[in-house]
Amino acid sequence: MSKRQQNERGKMTPGGFTLIELLVVISIISVLMSILMPALSGAREHGKRVHCLANLRNFTQGWIMYAFENDDDLCSADTDWDVPPASHWVADGPVMPSNHIGGTEKAIENGVFWPYTAQTLDLYKCKSDSSELLRSYSISRAMNGKTCNCEHDNIKPFKSWTEIQMPTKKVVFIDAGSRTKWIEGSFCSIEQIDAIPPKWFVRDSRNITARHSNGCNMSFADSHCEYWKYSDPRTVDLANWQIGPDEASPENYDLERFVQLLMGRQ
Repeated sequence: MSKRQQNERGKMTPGGFTLIELLVVISIISVLMSILMPALSGAREHGKRVHCLANLRNFTQGWIMYAFENDDDLCSADTDWDVPPASHWVADGPVMPSNHIGGTEKAIENGVFWPYTAQTLDLYKCKSDSSELLRSYSISRAMNGKTCNCEHDNIKPFKSWTEIQMPTKKVVFIDAGSRTKWIEGSFCSIEQIDAIPPKWFVRDSRNITARHSNGCNMSFADSHCEYWKYSDPRTVDLANWQIGPDEASPENYDLERFVQLLMGRQ
């Protein structure tokens, strides 16, 4: 074969991937993506959870500052209209068709807590909260909430900062959710907190959440914050309104933990 024929033949057979080699490369990339995507998703959620914890810490520090500047009195954990005693931390009012303030910026700005949050709405919204709610958090009913907010609830709420004993075990702010346009009332997840056995208490306008990798964030009266991952899958289903309290309550360790939180016996 002449040199010219060799050159012409070389031009006709340029180097490159065969179809089989290309399919192998694509398969390898697909496997790597399937391995990395859950890790990236987990890292993204972890970042949102940390941001939420920062929100709660800022909230709790503002909550303590409010008490120091108001003769030791705690702001109201309820979300009623801004009427006497006008100390509600937000003022959404009751869930009813005629209420055009609830769930709006005005409801948050009318609350006594607004000056203690750098007057920014971003602090009220968790980045993992995919709902249209402007607010993702609630205050424990034990922190100056209504005694009638939970059925058969016999716990006397704290009215002042100095009344709180063992602040490291008293929940203040917590992740909350709602199927209505806003979270109504203070946080109370137990129907009868001293009942044996206890039972979850759920409303369309107020519920526990599981938006942080099947768990929730909360802050305590000493301003430290914690992430709790649920141990019972029924708790996650309850948080997503997939099952009711009757199914989710029996022998539920998460429920027992919430009782301890609200009772301050952790």
